[in-house]
Amino acid sequence: MNIKRVPTGIVGLDALLQGGFLPNRSYLVSGDAGAGKTTVCLQFLLNGLAHGEKAVYVTVDERPADLLQSAASLHWDLQKHVHDKNLVLLDASPYFSGRAGSTSEKSVDLTRIISDLSGFAKRMNATRVAIDPITPLFLSSDSIVHIQENARLLIHLIQSQLTTTNLLTAQLPSRSNHDLTGGIEEFMASGVFILGLSQRNGQFFRTLCIKKMRGTAVQPAELPFKIVAEQGLVLDGHLPQPVAG
Repeated sequence: MNIKRVPTGIVGLDALLQGGFLPNRSYLVSGDAGAGKTTVCLQFLLNGLAHGEKAVYVTVDERPADLLQSAASLHWDLQKHVHDKNLVLLDASPYFSGRAGSTSEKSVDLTRIISDLSGFAKRMNATRVAIDPITPLFLSSDSIVHIQENARLLIHLIQSQLTTTNLLTAQLPSRSNHDLTGGIEEFMASGVFILGLSQRNGQFFRTLCIKKMRGTAVQPAELPFKIVAEQGLVLDGHLPQPVAG
């Protein structure tokens, strides 16, 4: 049975994924700061908006105003979609009240967050959701085991309460003996992608690694890409050709 895929919007990637993501599942994009995770989220949602879909963007670390500016730097007009009520930008910072000091730190109510998100998505008939990043929702000063339990709970809530196709981001630990995203990857419904930023001979290179894809016959691969205005991530070999003057 052929299932209609949900395009990622990343030029060159959808062909490798047999058309994109499987619908109504969740996918994780991990990477260091500045690797392009937010750009991937914007690209994914804008692809749906361009085809008449509706979307929700949950911003955890940035204010919605900052997100609008980030999109504008790539010549993307999010404000228009917000004004037309096809896109909702949800600021998750209110859910972190009471966590400022170590003596008063409280666990984030994951059930409430996902319940509220599910309500927004259903009321507006959204088909795509991005949560950027997901890591602060379950990180705490507790043990690694507890952190991974929270990660599992979060993924379970997303899969059980949301009927959307979801893109989640997480920041890779740079100097740690523990991979705090391991709990997400183990219980992810469908796939894991890792964005990398490396330096060779004084030049920086960006790569997208397909680490895991369920339900899709694709070999793990590390693919070089660039970030292009108006397009976002574009795999090398699919870059637009310059117009002759």
